[in-house]
Amino acid sequence: MLVRQNFLGSRASLITMFCLAAVTLASCSTDGRVLREAGPGQGESVAIVATTVAPPTEVQDTGTQPMFTVSGTWLDDGAIDSRHTCAGVNISPSLIISNPPSSAKSLAITVIDLAVPEKPLWVVANISPSQTSIQEGGLPEGVIVGATTNGTKVKTGYNGPCPTDSELHEYVLVIYALDQLIEFTPDPKSLTDAQLLYEAIQSSAFDSAETRFFAQTP
Repeated sequence: MLVRQNFLGSRASLITMFCLAAVTLASCSTDGRVLREAGPGQGESVAIVATTVAPPTEVQDTGTQPMFTVSGTWLDDGAIDSRHTCAGVNISPSLIISNPPSSAKSLAITVIDLAVPEKPLWVVANISPSQTSIQEGGLPEGVIVGATTNGTKVKTGYNGPCPTDSELHEYVLVIYALDQLIEFTPDPKSLTDAQLLYEAIQSSAFDSAETRFFAQTP
């Protein structure tokens, strides 16, 4: 009987120790609150995606600079009035100059026959950039004018188209925007000086506007 009691006592002690261990585990795994069941998709892992905020788009200036232009008494690539040729009174045409560059220090005019570009028919420099129009047969004060020829005759200033053949000749009138005033006084009867003035204009020009016309001997 004593042996059986000791066995029963040992068994009771083991059961007591097991219960205490179970209670200890239960107290560690819960604080008494009950978890809600996971909703749809909550049991899945959630990927964290880094979000990059794009920098604000730079606003570009859509405005455009007004075009630098020159127009004469003819349509572009049209015939020039015979009054402005050697077949007429050979008077310089009126011009309208629009939107010259604001940084221009002076303007200049040249007219060439594309068949003989080495002999300009009109070379004028040191025109004020504020000059928006050139009167027929006249020029602003203070300008520099080179000598020209339309054959054998040399004169100072404008010498209009004078084709000596029956071919149709094309001419280009150019307004140049220069970054300086030309400090040169050409001999009014020297074609060499006129060529030097023409080269000085081209070397100092940073922008230009042109119009073209044609003339033909009647």
